[in-house]
Amino acid sequence: MKNSLIKEKLKNLDIHYKHPSYALECKLLKEIRQGYLSSAAHTLKEINALEKPSLARDSIRSTKNSLIGSCTLFTRAVIEAGVNSEDAFDLSDVFIKHIESLDKKDDLIAFEYEMLETCIKLIQNAVIFNYPFPISKVAKHIYENATSKITVSTLAELTHLSPDYLSKLFYKEVGVSITDYIQKQKVEVAKNFLEFSQMKVTDIATLLEFCNPGYFSNVFKNHTGMSPALYRKSTTIDT
Repeated sequence: MKNSLIKEKLKNLDIHYKHPSYALECKLLKEIRQGYLSSAAHTLKEINALEKPSLARDSIRSTKNSLIGSCTLFTRAVIEAGVNSEDAFDLSDVFIKHIESLDKKDDLIAFEYEMLETCIKLIQNAVIFNYPFPISKVAKHIYENATSKITVSTLAELTHLSPDYLSKLFYKEVGVSITDYIQKQKVEVAKNFLEFSQMKVTDIATLLEFCNPGYFSNVFKNHTGMSPALYRKSTTIDT
């Protein structure tokens, strides 16, 4: 399948992803830990479209209880992503106090997405992009363009540095080469598709701009210790 067709297909995630609620919750928490804001917001929207149990006799109280549950899950994901636990718990306290101050259902629903965005931006700033400039700019570009072809030369142009100097500076700050970092980010994206979708391995390789499925499988195994097919089998969620 051509890359353009794959990307067009991915615009409709309702068709592409599995929908069981537990699988969606796992997918959401993983997207939060990885700092994928747009994907996490979409998954939360899918979850909220499902019928929810009543958690109290009063509908507003029920919604507040549901949001406090979401807050707990979001906080756990933030800590697991590497954010200081005290910072995460302090933010959770602020969230819960604000939840209790709201009295309209629409405001409560909107606030759940605000919590999600705040948590993910905290992860991005504290963990993913926590490097001095221009390395933070490079890391952000790689992170935001994992499905595109990325080379050291294009990153050098982005930062107005020579490829050799940028490579040395990146390794000094991050501890891995630019190529390894690019591959790691692509593998993280691939993991999500393998775990939460039915997408073929060959199509994932094409989407992530690998030259061929064999090379993708080798890179994936180097970073995870297993083939894409074995990873998919090992992470299948029973529903």
